[in-house]
Amino acid sequence: MAELEGVPGRKVTRKDVARRAGVSDAVVSYTLNGKAPVAPATAKRVMKAIAELGYQPNHAARALKSGSARTIALVFQEDDDAPAYTNPFFTEFAHAVEKAARARGYALYMTTDAPGPGKLLERFRELAARQVDGVLIVPGSRSLDASGLDLVGLPWVRLNTTSPLPGVDSVGVDLYRGAFEATEHLIAHGHRRVGFVGGGAEEPRHRGWRDACATHGVLASPGLYASFTREGGYRAGLELAAADDRPGAIFASSDLIALGVLRALHEQEVQVPEDIAIVSFDGSWETEYSWPALSSVRQPIEAMAEASVDRLLDQHSAERRHETFFGTLIPRASCGPHPVRSMGDQPPAPYGV
Repeated sequence: MAELEGVPGRKVTRKDVARRAGVSDAVVSYTLNGKAPVAPATAKRVMKAIAELGYQPNHAARALKSGSARTIALVFQEDDDAPAYTNPFFTEFAHAVEKAARARGYALYMTTDAPGPGKLLERFRELAARQVDGVLIVPGSRSLDASGLDLVGLPWVRLNTTSPLPGVDSVGVDLYRGAFEATEHLIAHGHRRVGFVGGGAEEPRHRGWRDACATHGVLASPGLYASFTREGGYRAGLELAAADDRPGAIFASSDLIALGVLRALHEQEVQVPEDIAIVSFDGSWETEYSWPALSSVRQPIEAMAEASVDRLLDQHSAERRHETFFGTLIPRASCGPHPVRSMGDQPPAPYGV
């Protein structure tokens, strides 16, 4: 906070602003918080006085008085093998959430939740003490106790969620459909055998790949498990490069996995897309600048960020629901020239059969 000119050590207060503008303390407050109408000429005088004096409102005091810090929290649940901040998709998502929050007059507080039982509940209690207005959670692989979080009394929304969960507000993209369409795109290039690198058999992207291959009579092989990291993709890429019967194309569950695969294939002098075509999932910033640039299903990050912030701040409805978004395939060099045939315009049914 600025010091009052000519009075070293004393901070500029709201009373100083009111005196300079020739108004009451209340009018200064109304001008800043918009809780009551202020004549345009008066508001202009107040803002001029604030600028001249360098006044900065005491947000902590305001939060104590109102019970709101005009702040929302974005909490990443950390996994030991995949720290959230190393994933460019989550970095981009956090940027979009901050932009959406600021457009609504809220600041964003970002933090991680350390692994361990009860840690997220501890973090919720800490955030409640800081008087944040709500929490957005990017879940990791650990289970989430919704009833325990609700007892803290903070509104919260679960992000990056595939399907509805009872009693939970959530937002996420249709992973199954995105994987199905990505695999179809590779099949449309004429590939009769398409591999997969990513999560296990019950993960929606794995099922989308498998079902797309079955729908079009294409061999789904191999299905390689990889953690959602560059390192996981790199190890799978080395395995692909060493195989005598490599597939002509692969679908990778995430951009990070695909980037790791790309490096391993380059090191082993396997050409992309000439020897293996690749499509990934997420559509993060890095995909446009890899070599070759990665074809990827882009998640609608901006729309999901807007929806999640709106849902968090609009807690008038007691109904909790899941909102599904759909990704868009961005074709680039990693899957080769334009497809030789069309797969048609009908999307698959959500989550397959």
